[in-house]
Amino acid sequence: MEALPADGPAAAVSEFSDDRLELLAWLQRNAPSLAELYEGAVLMLQNRPPAHVRLIAHSVREIRNRLPDYVSKVKSGGRLDYTGRIDSITKIWVRVGLVPNDLTASGLLSIDTSVAVPREAAKPVLELLRDHELARAKPIDSARRLFTTAAPENAEVIETLEPVVQHWIEITNWFMKRAHDDGRCDAECPRDELEHQFALFEKTLMAIVRQFYTAVDELDQILEDANS
Repeated sequence: MEALPADGPAAAVSEFSDDRLELLAWLQRNAPSLAELYEGAVLMLQNRPPAHVRLIAHSVREIRNRLPDYVSKVKSGGRLDYTGRIDSITKIWVRVGLVPNDLTASGLLSIDTSVAVPREAAKPVLELLRDHELARAKPIDSARRLFTTAAPENAEVIETLEPVVQHWIEITNWFMKRAHDDGRCDAECPRDELEHQFALFEKTLMAIVRQFYTAVDELDQILEDANS
């Protein structure tokens, strides 16, 4: 395979709109690795290589997940390792005699309410349930953290901005659902729908970048575009 010409991407970027150049420059200053993902997503949107829908969706997913950490300088806990946590719990429950060594061969156990669960066995289960709830709440909490950190004055009016925060979650969820292979090909995602969703993503991200210094009517316009 021939290598891309050194001036290929740079030449393509020179054709970006002013808004895209502004957004790209901001990301390059504040989150360089996410800037590459954004730039790559725009180029894929323009050039439509194979698997571009999933690759663009993956880039949007990473920007949504990681941008709050870059902006707030506070790193989140990351993805919950269910397999590792369940394995650890199983080992503890086997060790204290609550379950047999081989659950797959023993069938489902009867429930005996007279058996006390030792603290050693109960604690990791409760911790997993707690962390599961925290993980479920993380997208909206991260979105609020992103909006309030980009413009600290937003913390005082976060309830007013809640529709825009919810919109950020909804629009990025559209991409989250398409970030992994599920058997669908690019042709099954209409081109105009992909362009519309990406434009909404960019507009909302630009509002964050500009720290909401513009009037509230721009926020209303974002929601109006989302519902059109």
